[in-house]
Amino acid sequence: MWIKGMRPQTLPLALAPVLIGVAQSWMGVFEYSQGGGYDRHLPCPTFGGRPEAHGHYDDVHGACVTSMGWFLTVSVLCVCVALFLQIAVNYANDYSDGVKGADRGRTGALGGPDGNASGVGRAPSRLVASGVHPRRVLVAAGVSAALACVAGLAVTVLTGYWWLVLVGVACLLAGWFYVGGRHPYGYHGWAEVFVFVFFGLVATVGTQFALTDTVSLSGIWGGVNIGLVAVAVLTVNNLRDVDEDRLHGKRTWVVRLGERGGTVLLDVLLSLAAASALLFLLSGASWQNIAIGPDCGVWYPDGDLDHAVQVCDVWKYQLDVAMYWSSVVLLVLFAAMCVAAILTVHRRRFRMALPLCTLSSLVLAAMYWTLSFLR
Repeated sequence: MWIKGMRPQTLPLALAPVLIGVAQSWMGVFEYSQGGGYDRHLPCPTFGGRPEAHGHYDDVHGACVTSMGWFLTVSVLCVCVALFLQIAVNYANDYSDGVKGADRGRTGALGGPDGNASGVGRAPSRLVASGVHPRRVLVAAGVSAALACVAGLAVTVLTGYWWLVLVGVACLLAGWFYVGGRHPYGYHGWAEVFVFVFFGLVATVGTQFALTDTVSLSGIWGGVNIGLVAVAVLTVNNLRDVDEDRLHGKRTWVVRLGERGGTVLLDVLLSLAAASALLFLLSGASWQNIAIGPDCGVWYPDGDLDHAVQVCDVWKYQLDVAMYWSSVVLLVLFAAMCVAAILTVHRRRFRMALPLCTLSSLVLAAMYWTLSFLR
């Protein structure tokens, strides 16, 4: 019951932006940003992040070599922060909406028949509305938030950027005041903005900055791309709950635009997400490199200038070809899932549309990963 109450179907939305942030980081950390061979750099300390370049290291583009263990540890911790924050927000929303009566119609056994077997009826049951004591749900939200804080503090210690604590506090406040407190912003039409910012930009570029000390245009692009998908998921939820939201004074964008306007909004969001992914694929020069062929050079055995041998990096070329066409396949799959989600929403089959949208975020993250091998 508690596992279903944490709404695991929403967790891909927490995981995808972190995966995109990692994808836009690893190549820069382990290849480009080092500015030369590993023998030209000191190893990074385990704690406190990467120090600034100084002394005889000023002439190279990178202060130290980041270990794979450090990189993987920070990446996993960022995943934990995102997942536990998402779970905490889900429990907190269950608690807040439950005590306000906004979930009054969502009773019954969690995950069981609740009038929604066809995918058209009410939303899945909630804990408080199903009879669980609100304080227990609030405690579950607090425990999840505490686990996110522990992981976030570990990231802060490993990177040395203590101001990241302020980012974590902002995430916690945004999660609580979504529907909690006296004036929840989710009831006044700001939820879509906050979801785009925190589930898109903050999660993606925050991960990239923690891993690389910088934010790239591709990282921001990925944050915008996944943010559009996150807002689309929220829009599907709001279309499903539009009547109850209107009854309880929850002025979402769908309530303000009306059901038809909300459906058009979803069409626009998913269309923009697919178009943004396509532009990102076309923005690189990877396809031009593939058309040119493998990178070749000249090798002189034993320094003999009369016997030049052409050497081509065929393996790297074959990997580039495989990653490029994998990216194309993933893009087509992502676009197909967006189209399918749009069609199911137009048919009011919201229970089918939600997993299509959430799982499409993982497909999008996979596309960014395959493209990261080409940049």
